[in-house]
Amino acid sequence: MRERVRTNPFGVVAVAAVSLLCLVVGGAGAVAIYAETVGTWRSLFLMEQTLALLVPTVKVLLAVAFVAGVGLVVGSR
Repeated sequence: MRERVRTNPFGVVAVAAVSLLCLVVGGAGAVAIYAETVGTWRSLFLMEQTLALLVPTVKVLLAVAFVAGVGLVVGSR
């Protein structure tokens, strides 16, 4: 299975997109935990701005991961 993922470009893109998605969501979670722990208006504003910046990025990564996953399944037939 690993050999097929390495040779298929859809597999590489799917793994990269899901990995980046996990990092982005984890980073947003870390900022949210920090903001809730500190509890100041400034930290909560930072959290809101971070989430507003990352939502479009997450949408794009989800779309890329979905398309690459479909391409991986269709290409394996």
